[in-house]
Amino acid sequence: MTPVRVAAVGVGWWGRVLADAAARGSDIRIVACTGRSQENRATFAKAYGCRDLPDYEAVLADPEVEGVLITTPHSLHAEQVVAAARHGKHVFVEKPFTLTVADGRRATQACRRAGVVLAVGHQRRRQAASRALKGLVDAGALGRVAQIEGNFSADIGFNLAPGMWRTDRAETPGGAMTNLGIHHVDTFQYLLGPIARATAFSRRVALTSVPIDDATSILFEFASGTLGYLGTSWVHANRTAVIALHGTEAQAWSEADGSRLFLARRGVPERTGVSLTPVDAVVEELAEFARCAREGAKPEVGGEEATANIAVLEAIVESIETGRAARVGS
Repeated sequence: MTPVRVAAVGVGWWGRVLADAAARGSDIRIVACTGRSQENRATFAKAYGCRDLPDYEAVLADPEVEGVLITTPHSLHAEQVVAAARHGKHVFVEKPFTLTVADGRRATQACRRAGVVLAVGHQRRRQAASRALKGLVDAGALGRVAQIEGNFSADIGFNLAPGMWRTDRAETPGGAMTNLGIHHVDTFQYLLGPIARATAFSRRVALTSVPIDDATSILFEFASGTLGYLGTSWVHANRTAVIALHGTEAQAWSEADGSRLFLARRGVPERTGVSLTPVDAVVEELAEFARCAREGAKPEVGGEEATANIAVLEAIVESIETGRAARVGS
């Protein structure tokens, strides 16, 4: 397959992660980049052998660029996706897709009307443990799933300083929900279907130098009746990425960032390991994006799936603000 020529829009840490993954065999070739810092653009362009463009408008006007990899601040995503669609560019945008359902629907519709591929970076459902959990749930091996619980947290809060875009409350509703917890929301709904209601609490527990919440706890009610819990924080001593499903016939634990899975069947409480084949989830999602761009297919996580996650985020934010349970989609 002829590689899809893309521009990296955003040249920070995750922009480099995507660029490295693209080079590992995704049928994507980065031909240009742009970002807010001229110095960072130049460094990125030199590292990845691409052209340094001064702004997003230059990217959209470039006839060599077939698609964009967007890793910019959250609040910019919707307008950038719409603009890319208007110029006939395929779009891969990092999560969170947008910050509101209205923007998610608008961006999705723009790509649909333009006939361009829209993929959203929710690679964690592709992890080996997540895929195995989905197989167990669908096969009924866990019985009736009564509860799901997870925590996705990191220690990056200690590196945040005033003036960084992530310290703007408008960019980080629900604290770590927007850049960490939203991943588990996607995986939860991938495994168990739509979330119907959320009750959430978000506080600044440990950070003193920036005025943002650093710990968020959420209770979920799924449309199926299953209950769930999600914790997400920026101030854990160590990175935490775990999911557990508790069913009437078995329990399962995804640990070590989705690379290990343990199972305990009813009557046999000792956990046993489940054999998994390692995967490169970021390469997989980029390879799918390239394939869809060439074949006109639909990616696993497109605008509709990503907007469903934003609907949950909206309910979480509403619950934080009101102190009451919030219905998803209300």
